Amino acid sequence: MRDYLLYLKQGKMSIQAYVTPCFEVDLMYWRDREGCQLHIMGKSPSLALVFSLREMINTHLQGLSGTGKSITDKALANLKQMINGYVCDVSHLYRRAATGKDATGKEWFEWEESDHPSQEYGNSVDETGACTGNLSSVIYAQALAGCSLLWEEVGTLLQKRGLADQDCSAVLQQMVLAGKAEWQPGIRLSMKKGWWRNRLELKCERCGSGSGDLELTVCHSCGQGCAYCTVCLGMGRSKCCTPYVLVPAPSVVSAVNKREQVRDVARLQWTGSYSKDQARAAEQARRFVASPRLGLDEFLIWAVCGAGKTELLFPSIAEALSAGGRVLIATPRKDVVLELAPRIQKVFPNARVIAVHGSSAQKWDDSDITIATTHQVMRYYRRFPLVVLDEADAFPYHNNLVLYRAVARAVQAGGKLLYLSATPPRYLQKRLIPSKRGFFIRTSSGIPLLSASHVLLPGRYHGSMLPVPDVVTVQGLHKRVQSNRPIAPLVEMVRSSLDNGRQVFLFVPRIDDVEKVLAYIQQLLPAHAPQMAGVHAADTLREEKVQAFRDKQYKLMVTTTILERGVTIPRSDVVVLGAEAPVFDEASLIQIAGRVGRSIDDTTGTVLFLQADRANAPKAAVKQICRMNQLALKLRAQEERK
Repeated sequence: MRDYLLYLKQGKMSIQAYVTPCFEVDLMYWRDREGCQLHIMGKSPSLALVFSLREMINTHLQGLSGTGKSITDKALANLKQMINGYVCDVSHLYRRAATGKDATGKEWFEWEESDHPSQEYGNSVDETGACTGNLSSVIYAQALAGCSLLWEEVGTLLQKRGLADQDCSAVLQQMVLAGKAEWQPGIRLSMKKGWWRNRLELKCERCGSGSGDLELTVCHSCGQGCAYCTVCLGMGRSKCCTPYVLVPAPSVVSAVNKREQVRDVARLQWTGSYSKDQARAAEQARRFVASPRLGLDEFLIWAVCGAGKTELLFPSIAEALSAGGRVLIATPRKDVVLELAPRIQKVFPNARVIAVHGSSAQKWDDSDITIATTHQVMRYYRRFPLVVLDEADAFPYHNNLVLYRAVARAVQAGGKLLYLSATPPRYLQKRLIPSKRGFFIRTSSGIPLLSASHVLLPGRYHGSMLPVPDVVTVQGLHKRVQSNRPIAPLVEMVRSSLDNGRQVFLFVPRIDDVEKVLAYIQQLLPAHAPQMAGVHAADTLREEKVQAFRDKQYKLMVTTTILERGVTIPRSDVVVLGAEAPVFDEASLIQIAGRVGRSIDDTTGTVLFLQADRANAPKAAVKQICRMNQLALKLRAQEERK
């Protein structure tokens, strides 16, 4: 069990509280840099408690900083008395919040006061040790650059890099003192005073979740009152006693003598070509990435399904790599990560491309281009000059404050965040698409086509229109499925598609519906039954089934919304059974319809929305698709008249 020590550093013009796991490092650091006095206040195994005390003391000492006055012995005694009272109050509040849980000792939190620091702590670091520490801090800073990791994860990463032969706490503390790293408790603790009564506030530093998502407990590690976050538990246990280490990446990645290597990594080998509209969109995004303009740090590429959004990114990625930076492409789905990685590697063959998801073996690797699920982005901190967020409107990213925070923190200071979406959420449209007069090109329909912060691409790369869905209301739709009674529009459409050698996505709203609807459609179309399958997020054979569908081993796939994005199957049609369900909102239905007609050799197809009751989302989706088709036709007509 590690103790964390709280001390005051008094310099010529300032006095401030610090926390350290190894006081000897701090002694050596301050001795070598300035004449100052260090006053040890005490220690505790609860990192969250010590950090809370540090904030309380620094707030209390604000009046002394800058005055040059020394803190008196009486003031130190008063501070220690204040600390003891604070610890008692926090223990009381924790006891009240942790009703039903038993403390391991007399108090929930231990605090050991120190009266004679010079007798308890000596300067045991010699000059050789200090030089070794300086060298190690450089190596550790390089290994951890751009990471935000819990203590256990730091050990795992350093072990992967061959640097975990010794306790790294001393080296990390040296980095913290030098301003090259930051560390804090996984769960931050604070006491808020109110006129009625005080309250205990807890917050997860990794994901930002508050007290309602944190579980109070007695920790087996620190033996104290502790808490852990249930929201980001799948990424490892963030606790009050677990250090959370953040190391920003340096602003300049490449040196002058590495220019040739950088140029080689950034070399784009793509044999395709852009349409005129695609070229305009790709160039506008590249200019955004290259622009040094302050305040221009977000950009939206609004491109319809099948517009070639991935290809539009190539110049922007090359621009960031050529400047010596690294690129992150974050996407909400593991399936999209697995599909994007080989495509990006193919066009940037000299770059190191990795795919990072929950079960990935590459999550600790370094790379030039990282393609990751949005949850895994929580492990990065100020790392990437360019972050691309694919499908900002998709689950689980959309309306998820945890993931918003993770993506924003992954962007390097002064870096760029590029949003890529066919159905951008309203808040992005409002923030990045100008609504008043300014420097942008406005289309005849009133939608801004181009500005410094966005570009709109309403047409597909092959020039054909988006397939417009047929919306059919069927009375007793779900009862017909349960009683195995035929639904004429469904049976006719699926039979026609399969007889013509096409493949069919059959979307259902819930996981429980997958097997029921699969059995239903197999019974109605027994001749095609062996070529049908079902898949959902919890399916252990999910990846194998999706790949078999791509390989045409299956002709019909009953699926939930996990296949609404990032999957391209040539010569395919789509049915949504239960389009009135809340899970099928406007954006989801537009994405689903976008699965059809994506290939240049098959630009048309059938999209059928079956609903039990009239709903707004299918109607809105059809309206938006028609709007984009009309806009694409107008733009094409304008180009032809030029």
